[in-house]
Amino acid sequence: MPAPQASEIPEIPATALSGTSLSDAQTRVLARGLPVLNLVEALAALVLLVGYRASSVPSWQLLTWTAMVLGIVFLRVVAGQLLRQFDGDAASLRSWRLGLTACILANGALFGIAVVWFNPVAELLQPEHVTLQALILTLILGLTVVALTICSVHFIAGMLYPVVSLVPLAVHMALASPDYYPFTGGLLIFMVFGMLAARRIHSSSRDTLALQARNESLIAYLNRTRANAEALNEKLSQEICERKEARQRLQDSRDRLESTVRDRTRALEQINTELAATGQRLQLALDASNICLWDWNLVSGETFHSNFERLLGYQPEALGNFMEDLQRLVHTSDFPRIRTAMVDHFKGRSSQYQVIYRLQHADGQWHWIQDEGRVVAWNQQGRATRMIGTRRDITEDKEAREQLRLAATVFENASEAIFIFDPEFRFLTVNDCFTRITGYHEREVIGHAVGGVGNLPGNRPVYQTIVQALKSEGFWEGELLERRKTGEEYPEWLQISAVYDENGSLTHYVGMFSDLTARKEAEERVQFLSNFDRLTGFANRNQFRERLQKTLTLARLNRERTALVFLDLDRFRPINDSLGHEVGDRLLKLAAERLRGCGFAEENLARVGGDEFTLMVENYTNRAELEQVCQRLIGAMRRPFHFDQHELLLGASLGVSVFPDTAKDVQTLINQADLAMHQAKRAGGNTFQFYSSDMRVASVEQLALETSLRKAIFKNEFVVHYQPKMDLATDRITSVEALVRWQHPTMGLLPPKDFIPLAEETGLISAIGELVLERSCRQAVQWHRQGFADVCISVNLSAHQFRKGNVLEIVDRVLQTTELPAHLLELELTESLIMEDLDKNIALLQSLRKRGVELSLDDFGTGYSSLSYLKRFPIDTLKIDRSFITELDQSPDDAAITRAIIDMAHSLNLRVVAEGVETDSHLRILRSMGCDSIQGYLISKPVPEAELLQLLRAQQQARA
Repeated sequence: MPAPQASEIPEIPATALSGTSLSDAQTRVLARGLPVLNLVEALAALVLLVGYRASSVPSWQLLTWTAMVLGIVFLRVVAGQLLRQFDGDAASLRSWRLGLTACILANGALFGIAVVWFNPVAELLQPEHVTLQALILTLILGLTVVALTICSVHFIAGMLYPVVSLVPLAVHMALASPDYYPFTGGLLIFMVFGMLAARRIHSSSRDTLALQARNESLIAYLNRTRANAEALNEKLSQEICERKEARQRLQDSRDRLESTVRDRTRALEQINTELAATGQRLQLALDASNICLWDWNLVSGETFHSNFERLLGYQPEALGNFMEDLQRLVHTSDFPRIRTAMVDHFKGRSSQYQVIYRLQHADGQWHWIQDEGRVVAWNQQGRATRMIGTRRDITEDKEAREQLRLAATVFENASEAIFIFDPEFRFLTVNDCFTRITGYHEREVIGHAVGGVGNLPGNRPVYQTIVQALKSEGFWEGELLERRKTGEEYPEWLQISAVYDENGSLTHYVGMFSDLTARKEAEERVQFLSNFDRLTGFANRNQFRERLQKTLTLARLNRERTALVFLDLDRFRPINDSLGHEVGDRLLKLAAERLRGCGFAEENLARVGGDEFTLMVENYTNRAELEQVCQRLIGAMRRPFHFDQHELLLGASLGVSVFPDTAKDVQTLINQADLAMHQAKRAGGNTFQFYSSDMRVASVEQLALETSLRKAIFKNEFVVHYQPKMDLATDRITSVEALVRWQHPTMGLLPPKDFIPLAEETGLISAIGELVLERSCRQAVQWHRQGFADVCISVNLSAHQFRKGNVLEIVDRVLQTTELPAHLLELELTESLIMEDLDKNIALLQSLRKRGVELSLDDFGTGYSSLSYLKRFPIDTLKIDRSFITELDQSPDDAAITRAIIDMAHSLNLRVVAEGVETDSHLRILRSMGCDSIQGYLISKPVPEAELLQLLRAQQQARA
């Protein structure tokens, strides 16, 4: 191996270790020289301790100073030991070096301070002390020399040790007396010379360390180079040997391969000749048999096809992988059958693979294919590796068999009766539908003439006509009346044709007929449904308009007046939504029966919508007569409906328009009656309204108000006022009722009567009620935190909220979010609201009471329910309606009813609140009757939260 060139040897200059590696080397050299410095400093400290023991220096000062010197020496000894074993990173070594330097300079400073500390100014160079002072000076100078020699390898330690050890003595003597200036100057000169020596020693040690590092690097490089050369020589020798062996093996293999190729070539030539002859014979056989041969390599997926182009029109290059081709070309509903048959064959469950499926021809048509095959090669693991089979197009056979099967199926399962006659009109065969229609079985008619099976005597002329038509035209169809085996007559539609052979000779008659009974009934039913309502039997909208048009035409000719009453059921929609459409349909039937029972002609009644009915009143005499009609209708609808343990309360809103007073045509009359009906519904229901021209304007205003109402919810325009309730036992406000107001941007503050009916009609009352409930509960929590802990908040629930069925969820959410105690919330409900679905609503109220919520029955005495239901209501309080309180001091009847309500409520352990208390006489009478609480203008009208808070505070201050 050639020697390395000079340029390959790494060049390491003298300053190569000036960075981190040089500092580390200096630190380790410094650590190796420290034991000498430690020994010298320890001996010097002991000498000074012994020398100054008899001086005037206090013993504690000597001992303290000696302990500090020896302690630092000990730290350096430990640090030196650890530093020799240290193998950390450069940053950690740098920290060690700084600590070690600090310990070296600390002892130098201590020796410098000892001169000042042990030799006061008054004792300097005094005869009796000069010996000790010369000793300590000698020791310090000696230590300085030793430290310079050892520590100069570290520039900072070498330069600063003379400063910290000699400067204190020089300053001390300079400050003691001007006579000592020369001595001070000498010390400083010695210090400067020492620093110069330290600098020189540092430079020399630095160069020495750099040279040492360069030598070590060179030695390491030479060792690596020698090792690499030896390894390379060994590898080259091994490769030369392997190359010779490989060349010999390659020559041997080439010789054997040439011999084998020659033998195999001769054998293949012979085999190819035989295969060509065999393949030619096989192809001829396949062409003759119209069969396609396929050979599938299951390992590679490749497939060989023969005769496939002629069979199904595909070129060989269009086919590749066996299963992929099948999945692409086979009908999607047939491919699972192929996979199942193939898996069964692979697993040994069938001796061969055989399946019939539909495969798409190249022209896009579906052909039926019979596919058969068998595995001919398996691997060592028992898996199939090669499979050979054939395909055959059986489309024509399949279609022929299918046509025969379909013909037989159609004949047997046709929805029409089919029969075949011989030329003499004798039955040859009939299908099952013939038996179902006529009642005659096949065995009862075969061989019999048509005239002897179920015909009517009156049909003979028709049969003669049929025979003449068949002979002349070969076909006849028409409707005729026949008789079943049971004797029942039925209409049928008959078609019969003559059948001729290829020579034109008559062979058979083929006929079919269908039973027209169901069709006739359906036509009658359709005719009825097109004009009458299926549910109630009343005329529907179309029939109603036709009758109304005729009625108005006659009224116009006879100069008579005709009124149209438009009736809409109140509260039907929530009942239908909550109890289901089946209950709703039954309720509509019952309502229709009540309308029939009112004595009106049924042809004048009609159902024109879901719960909308109309009544035509012809040739009436005066308006009072119409009012009586409306009252009769309302009375019929107000009575409770009872069925399936339900007691349901409806009602009716009626609108009336008059021809020719307000309308001249049918559509105007209907529109006016509908508008008047909606006006009656807005008025609260269970009433009637005659159309007037003002209603059109009011309807437009109502639409604008509804639009503003929807926007008000999102704009937060609703405010809550509070009306207090006073407990008569304590004369304190213990509860307040939350009453909503609408702060309209242009109309000002609107009371509930101006928008609540509209909100209930449009379904917005639920959103408003939920808003009032949450805002009121938050306000009650504030009162609770302000010291009014016993003030309960009362909130009204609407019927719409109950019908939605989410009252429990809303109450739970509001109580949770506002953190209001449940017993401080009271919900006020009306009697009629509970009665809409009694059992369901009572269960709901019981769930509310279990949560601790108080329940109050509002407007008691004005509802429809029987007092027998009152004991079932899970309520806490009855509120007497203001209609009984307004004339309490003037009407003995009102006073008697009020007293009865109070006594009845107390007997049921219910509290009583009287509404509408406005005078002192009202209060006095109610106290005498034992009423529990009152509410009304006598205490306060509904006020904003700030004013109510003033009332509560005034009450609190008055009691204080």
